[in-house]
Amino acid sequence: MIENVALVIPSAGIGVRFNVGRGAKKPYALLGGKPIVLRTLSRFKDIPGIVQRVLVVHPDDVDRIREAWRAELAELAVTEIVAGGETRQESVSRGLAVLRDEIEIVAVHDSVRPFVSRAAIEQSIAKASEVGGAVVACRIAATVKRVDAAGRIIETVPREELWTAQTPQTFRKEVLLRAYAAAAEEGISGTDDSALVERIGQEVAIVEEGPENLKITTPDDLRIAEAMLK
Repeated sequence: MIENVALVIPSAGIGVRFNVGRGAKKPYALLGGKPIVLRTLSRFKDIPGIVQRVLVVHPDDVDRIREAWRAELAELAVTEIVAGGETRQESVSRGLAVLRDEIEIVAVHDSVRPFVSRAAIEQSIAKASEVGGAVVACRIAATVKRVDAAGRIIETVPREELWTAQTPQTFRKEVLLRAYAAAAEEGISGTDDSALVERIGQEVAIVEEGPENLKITTPDDLRIAEAMLK
C-alpha cells in the first residue's frame, strides 16, 4: 500500500456559468440534499494511504465552512481548510503550501466531480508513484475536426490519440511543487495541473475513466448529476 498521500480539493471559485440567477456557489449547491463538495470528499474517505485532506475555499467562506460543516468535515477526515486565491492555480498553490513534510504523493481533484470511481483514484495514486504523474481521463468518442479561421475543415483528427482530461490529477509531491514553482517564476497559467507538470519535462500517464466522472459546471450538469445519483 502506498502511504503518505495528500488530497487537495480546490473549491474557491464562484462558478460564473453555474450561478447565473441562482446565488449559491457551485461547490455548495445541493446534490441529493447534500453539498456537492461533501459528496466529492466522500469518494476519498476510505482510500488507503491518504493521510492529509486539504479543502481550499473562498476566503470569505473559511470560518463559515469550518463552523457549519464541522461534524461532516471531521467524519471525512479533512485536516485543513485553506483560503484560496483568485484563480484555481493560485488556490492549488495555497493548498500545496500546507502539505506536511512526509507527504510523497499529491492528488488534486475538482470539488464538483462527485462520481469519480475508487478504482480511478487508486490507480492514479499507483501510477503517479510509478512514473511521477497521472491524469484520470476519458477517451473521446466523437469524431473531431480541425478547422481553419474561415471555418473550413483542415483534417479529421484521429480520435484514438485524444482524451478528455478529468481529475484527480496525481503527482509525486516534489514534481508538482517544482512545476508550480517554475510556473510562478515564468508567469505561466496552465489549463490544468498536468499542463504545468508537462512543461518541466515530466512524464504523465493516463488512467482511464468513463464519462460518469462528470464535472458539474452548469445547472444542466446538476440535473444530470441528480439523475445519476438516483
